[in-house]
Amino acid sequence: MIRKILLLCASVMLAAACVPVTPGVNATATQDALNNSATQTAAATPLPSMPPPTATLPNEPTPTEQVSPMPTQPSGTGQQFLAYESNGQLLVTDVTNGVQGGTTQYTITGESDQISDIVWSPSGEFVAFVSAATGEPHIFYIYALGQSSPTDLGPGSAPAWSPDNQSIAYIGGTFPDDSIWLTTIDNPAPRQLTFETNYAWGGPVFSPDGQSLVVAGTDRFNMGAQGNTTFTLETLALDGSGTRTPLPGATSFEGARLPYDLSFSPDGARLAFSTSFHLSACASPGAYYVSNADGSNRQEIVSPSLKAVIDPNQEHYHVGLSYAWNPAGNALVALGNVVDCNPNSPTMGQVLAGPQMSIIGVPEGQGEWTIIPGFFYGISMDRSGSLIAAAHFEDGFQDLEPTVELYSAQAGQLVLTLGPGSNPQFQP
Repeated sequence: MIRKILLLCASVMLAAACVPVTPGVNATATQDALNNSATQTAAATPLPSMPPPTATLPNEPTPTEQVSPMPTQPSGTGQQFLAYESNGQLLVTDVTNGVQGGTTQYTITGESDQISDIVWSPSGEFVAFVSAATGEPHIFYIYALGQSSPTDLGPGSAPAWSPDNQSIAYIGGTFPDDSIWLTTIDNPAPRQLTFETNYAWGGPVFSPDGQSLVVAGTDRFNMGAQGNTTFTLETLALDGSGTRTPLPGATSFEGARLPYDLSFSPDGARLAFSTSFHLSACASPGAYYVSNADGSNRQEIVSPSLKAVIDPNQEHYHVGLSYAWNPAGNALVALGNVVDCNPNSPTMGQVLAGPQMSIIGVPEGQGEWTIIPGFFYGISMDRSGSLIAAAHFEDGFQDLEPTVELYSAQAGQLVLTLGPGSNPQFQP
């Protein structure tokens, strides 16, 4: 049975010391730091190179006119849906032009609710998710553009869609022998792709051409109690041979936790993930990394407005919990804050800078803009690059009822509030 710790970490009520497994959550800090973070704000302002907003957006969650996209973003057309969790259920809401439309609940209490790991298919037609309604995590999917009943694909977690929308890769198996599995969604027939014993895996992702997976795994004997380990990003064959080959440009990552949020940029040119490493009860520094698709030229991506406050020598550590690509593939929307973990400091456990959600240009050195103060999780950007969705924890993770909110990606202002919920994900 897959460890229940995986499912606990996938919920929005993450414990600070938990080894995270959901996309975008791969760093931890003390509970005090997370709670205090809700009251801290960054003094940074948007870079002057960004154009001024073309529309004034209200601070109240009322319907607004369509937000003009930033010049570097492709424009999207048609309806825009948002999938998210609310009260354990999967909801899909029409948020076209930042205006709330109809909402459909697709899950059934006691059968397919208590959800996490929400992932849209690349076509924007289907949504896969994990449900713990029956105790053991199961992967389901629904057709999200009309009436649909959830289809149970079997036990598993961390689902990842194939580019052709026909298959889902995921973590399955019985602890401690986790494996990577693959199934089609029509006439599901799960196939095991890895066969190591006593092994742990991060979340898989399909290569842009759909011919293989990119994975990260490790022998549990090489993993510390808090998840610290060594891993290398590898390609995994889909033929069931178990063949794994390191990405041509990848180098070993030492002393960090497995990544559960591997994500290629929309153009397939870059690969991103986040990770963290446990140092103490206070300190679990984390960061976002972006490389070329082959793993080469890996760079740590940190908010420029937070970078000056980070000082490992003073035990001032960066914590990153959630990110998403922008549609152009030239920036990440990411949460960041800096925590003081110096035991000799009067502010130990407190947040020194942030928390904030901001758009950070990639590669490194491309600037930062649209800084939104607050603690956010489950970040997503719409297909036009004009809206950001996230769950807002006003009191840090002490807030047991975060609010799903939409913000202008250009002006940083609140556009729409959908109410209590978590893990919002825009339809591609």
